[in-house]
Amino acid sequence: MKIKNFTKVFLFVAVAALFSCSSSEDNGNVDGGGDGGPTSITITASSLFVDIGTDVVFTVKTNDGTDVTTDASILIDGAAISGNIHNAGQTGEYDVKATYEDLTSSQITVNVLPVITSITVETADATYNIGDRIDYEVIATDTNGLTNTITSAVEFYVDGEESFTGSTVIPGSTGAIEVYATFGEHVSNTKTVMVEDNAATPGAFQSKALIEDYTGTWCGYCPRVSYGIELSQDASDNVVAVAIHNGDAMANNYGSQMESAVNIQGFPTAWINRAQEWTYPEPNNVNQVTNLATGTKSNGLAINTAIKGDNLSFIVSVGFGENVSGAKLVVFLLENGLVYDQVNYTSYYGGGATINGFVHDHVLRHSFTSVLGDAIPAGEATAGNSYRMHMNYTIPSGLAQNNTNTEIVAMLLNSNGEVINVNKASAGAFADFN
Repeated sequence: MKIKNFTKVFLFVAVAALFSCSSSEDNGNVDGGGDGGPTSITITASSLFVDIGTDVVFTVKTNDGTDVTTDASILIDGAAISGNIHNAGQTGEYDVKATYEDLTSSQITVNVLPVITSITVETADATYNIGDRIDYEVIATDTNGLTNTITSAVEFYVDGEESFTGSTVIPGSTGAIEVYATFGEHVSNTKTVMVEDNAATPGAFQSKALIEDYTGTWCGYCPRVSYGIELSQDASDNVVAVAIHNGDAMANNYGSQMESAVNIQGFPTAWINRAQEWTYPEPNNVNQVTNLATGTKSNGLAINTAIKGDNLSFIVSVGFGENVSGAKLVVFLLENGLVYDQVNYTSYYGGGATINGFVHDHVLRHSFTSVLGDAIPAGEATAGNSYRMHMNYTIPSGLAQNNTNTEIVAMLLNSNGEVINVNKASAGAFADFN
């Protein structure tokens, strides 16, 4: 039998309930014949599911409740045992019944289960680069020599501390990383991997375009821009959007800072690459966005992320194919799938004064840098180099409605604050340079 021991609790509940029903039938108080003696016997076990090497104690009673264990014969798979205690040397299902005088009990089944004897941590490679993701896997071996992957059930420890994001680690520096795992009383081997800085920086990068949408649920003309964003992203996978909300439940201080910096005069307003305003009517001018999301640039970004519960780990790599003077980096946390009614003065989304249950995507939730960008050291913004920002961030309670719907957006700005290139990655995903 190949049942893993971590399923036995569920199996025991189901079978024990079944056994109780059959026992009640066998164990009913039926008056004996003319001599008033017992008419049936029942055998019970101390447990129907046991780990290998565990004693099972059997009890035999007559239908009137008399314990006749010492006088009964107990048979396991048809062979009588000595006494009423059995310790199986092999895993499997054992059929058990008892006889007493001329009576034979109904059969019960005792399951002897394999138990985990060791766990092992494995990785695909022994060497990784900064910016890679290291995915650890844990293999359990049981007493039958069978193996099973139990990665999701274990606790991981990185360099002696509980892993921030479980089985996936995003390394932010070079050197050795030592990881082990625990499962119950079991402790795995220590797996050591080396992190190096040998990844090549491309000389050319896919060009991507950024739309920053200044909006609000109260703004009746704002659905027009939302629809334009959908059209742009349908037309190109290289369009990145950020929704900056004003005066509603999704507004925050980061949005207010950006409104002041851009000097927003009215809503809706949408800016492309922080260099030009999206021309009205936006849905009719999708090409203004997508034309900027074609071809290549000399500089670009990659984003690698891991998430476990509230813990988000990420690394942003800025690749330089040419020198950039006054380079700055902006990194945002966005959330998708927020549902709020939207006032509507347009014919989009079916018209109507209110779009009930409107789904708001790309909503700015947090900025890990200044909204106008943090300076990249001049010595890092040079051709052939990759500048990196690594962060482990615990998402505060209430910041996001659903942490798994968050995404990271990173943008490289020039000295004028205009976007050179941009990229995005959903939480738990990887977006490479191209």
